[in-house]
Amino acid sequence: MTESMPTAQLSSYEPAQIHLGAEVQKMSAPELEGYKRALTAIELAKRVTGVMDPAIYEQAAMGIRSQAEAQAKAAGTTLMQTMRENNIPSAQYDRMVSMQAMDMVNQGLALDAWAMHFQIEPTEEDVMELLSQMAPGGERDLLERASQDPAQLQALGTAALRYSANKHAASVAVVD
Repeated sequence: MTESMPTAQLSSYEPAQIHLGAEVQKMSAPELEGYKRALTAIELAKRVTGVMDPAIYEQAAMGIRSQAEAQAKAAGTTLMQTMRENNIPSAQYDRMVSMQAMDMVNQGLALDAWAMHFQIEPTEEDVMELLSQMAPGGERDLLERASQDPAQLQALGTAALRYSANKHAASVAVVD
């Protein structure tokens, strides 16, 4: 866990109940596992208890906005232009980003709490799976670069812990 992220508790540590729709019939096994993990994280996020400092959500929203601006720039446009082309008012965009930030932060907090409660530590296999998803074929290079920067290494550690917690939570989830 990072120093700047608070710790959270969950209202329940019972397995999440998730519903897989008919669309799963067309998914490959890896896609299905990813879908199960996503649904599980969403369900666990609903269990986060306590009051969080709004600055945590604002910081996450700023990161989302910065990423959207960078993507627009890479596409040869601006975020404002993209919003205009898609008829998205600025206030609506801000609400969408705020909601996305809240979901993202709460999912992270939920997975941190799950890992702490069940004393989950990422395995080397989990770390390599995560790196493979982040940089297919470049796992070792990404790990080497991250190991050169303490902040990146800490972020990778947090991501690996959450990945492992998410795998565990999804493996015990009740699927209907």
